[in-house]
Amino acid sequence: MTNRNTVRLILASVVLALASFASPSYAKDGYLVFSTAAYHFKNQDERNALVPGIGWEYSPTGAMGFHVGTLSDSFGFQATYAGINYGTRRFWNNKARFLIGATIIHKQYHKNSDPEAKIVPFPVLEIALRKNAVLNISGSPEIDYAGSHSNGVMFFQVKFNLR
Repeated sequence: MTNRNTVRLILASVVLALASFASPSYAKDGYLVFSTAAYHFKNQDERNALVPGIGWEYSPTGAMGFHVGTLSDSFGFQATYAGINYGTRRFWNNKARFLIGATIIHKQYHKNSDPEAKIVPFPVLEIALRKNAVLNISGSPEIDYAGSHSNGVMFFQVKFNLR
């Protein structure tokens, strides 16, 4: 992905965020997302723990939503992503819910490799921190499939509802 495409994705995220204020439903269920950190279960010393990024997520409860953004991946490549999600009902005194879906992400999957675009699952535990701030905890397990190996990782995003 070129720097020009990364800038376009960032601008698209900003436009989606601003457009959300025109619609009460988007404002209620829209979030400005900051990617923050990743914990790698193996080879942590060869990967970045800080993975800063910005994006936009629309995730209504009981309906389909979307997410789009950019972040520095575990090897320092400026990754971009877009996908769909579904928010479950809230539980634990209305403080948590799950998001499930799929994401297309363009990033480096292995050290010193070329970046690739892949479709990956989007499993998230969302926990309310404050009235308009939540923490996304997500990740993927270590997988060996068709001659390819991926390291298990857990990553964290902080989201702010701007309404």
